[in-house]
Amino acid sequence: MATIDSYRESNYLCDVVICTEDGQRFPAHRIILASASDFFSAMFGGAFLESDRNRTDDDVAVRNVEGAAMKMLIEYAYRGRVECPKSAENVLSLYEAAQYVQIDELVRMCSDWLRWHVDASNCVSMGIVADKYGNSDLLRIADGTAARNLFLVAESEDFLSLAFERLSRILSRDDVRVKSEGEFLNILHKWIVHDEVSRRRHVEALSKFVRFRLIDFDESKDVLSGLDLVSHYHSSDGGTIQRQLGCDGVLLVAGGRYDKTQTVIKEARIYDANSDTWSTFPSLAVATFFSRIVTSCDVPYAFGGYTSFNCSSRIVQRYDAEQRRWVDDVPPMSTSRAMHEIVCSNNRIYGISNSYRKSGCEVFDPEKKAWAPLSVSQSDFQDDSYIVCSVADKIYVIGATGGWESGYKMYDPLEDRWCKLDLLRDLPNECYSLLDPCNLYATMGDRVYIHSWKCRKNGALIFDGRSEHFSFVENFFPLSDCCGLACDVDSKRMFMLGSGNCEQQVAVYEERVNRWYCRKRKYDIADFGCAVVGRKLMC
Repeated sequence: MATIDSYRESNYLCDVVICTEDGQRFPAHRIILASASDFFSAMFGGAFLESDRNRTDDDVAVRNVEGAAMKMLIEYAYRGRVECPKSAENVLSLYEAAQYVQIDELVRMCSDWLRWHVDASNCVSMGIVADKYGNSDLLRIADGTAARNLFLVAESEDFLSLAFERLSRILSRDDVRVKSEGEFLNILHKWIVHDEVSRRRHVEALSKFVRFRLIDFDESKDVLSGLDLVSHYHSSDGGTIQRQLGCDGVLLVAGGRYDKTQTVIKEARIYDANSDTWSTFPSLAVATFFSRIVTSCDVPYAFGGYTSFNCSSRIVQRYDAEQRRWVDDVPPMSTSRAMHEIVCSNNRIYGISNSYRKSGCEVFDPEKKAWAPLSVSQSDFQDDSYIVCSVADKIYVIGATGGWESGYKMYDPLEDRWCKLDLLRDLPNECYSLLDPCNLYATMGDRVYIHSWKCRKNGALIFDGRSEHFSFVENFFPLSDCCGLACDVDSKRMFMLGSGNCEQQVAVYEERVNRWYCRKRKYDIADFGCAVVGRKLMC
């Protein structure tokens, strides 16, 4: 095949020229294209004009496929692989082209890649293509992503072009996230007025998704009047949609050890900052400490940690909301990991082992409940002296490199590749003590806040993922001896558990007012896993 591919590139013995609408021409061999594609097989072997070998013109026009995509299709037919620039837009274009010319294996490859790369910026366009070709798996993931990121999705031009049927399917989901019911009404209004003439007839149907009793009439009366929904507001019984409002989560604390006896426990609790109350939560399936708890598609997972002082774990525990219990039905990780080696990005969970003691990086697919390997690069970090965080859709490994210098490297999930390692040479002296495996950190938007037990000034090393700039702020954290740190991005809150003034406390940082509020912590547990989870898990 390599020889035949070289014939194609030199236009030797080629018996057809594929022409695309944008004017590009690709010499090829009919037999090769026909063997790879049902479309070309029917074209060259059936009762079509293109199958006539007595034609003097070898040019065959193929509509609906652009030149860049056709080039990749032909390369796949000859090589069995394709060099496609890995962006969602490029792969989506290749997916549509492969569907058109009926190359089933390439369709499957593109579909698998797209499923892993659905996010708020592309879920609408992916859903449109998935619906067009009947790809139910991709459509389900795209709709779920759109529902959980409705506010961001509503800001895009793609949202305004959504068909009524798909918009209704998204809005009817229980996992739709909005900050208020008034905001939900504004999103509907925005979609309707974009094409008011043809969409006015859908107002009645869409009004069924609005819980009018949760709307502030004074704030929304203009929109209600503009859509002729004032009478619905006064007569509504509240509706049956159960989606979460406010987008403020609660703090889940699970596992850990009792301070006095060092006994490893399964216990889990929930902290509600709004009411300053703790409540019990179903215990873990396996007792662990220093486990990493993350939430993907509103499902909490507990990864790894230690089952005893010298025994690290590969176990993955999943919380089953219907049965209200933790289960260990997820395949284990390929290597044991603790809290600083697990990170969630766009609902995909990555296990990053980047030291010479461990090898292998992998990603967990919550839909398939399966692990897949990532591109592995040479180890750059010393022992376990690094943390892994996700900022701006990229994954960063920050810590001490093999030469004992401080640095970071970045993994791009979209490109599935590691980027160049950068060393940090200009940090203040206080910052170097913050790059330690025992540190705790939390991500708030585009910033990562790193806390160190070594730092006497209770300072925070802040990493800005947009500018890739580090800064240091003295006396940021209110508690010493921190044992838990987590962020709620939606409500702009940070939770810190530790000790201060000789008592255990939980501190809540409100980013909007740049202020910490400290309260007593009413139980004696350390080394636990913690994360912010949806409030509906308390029900």
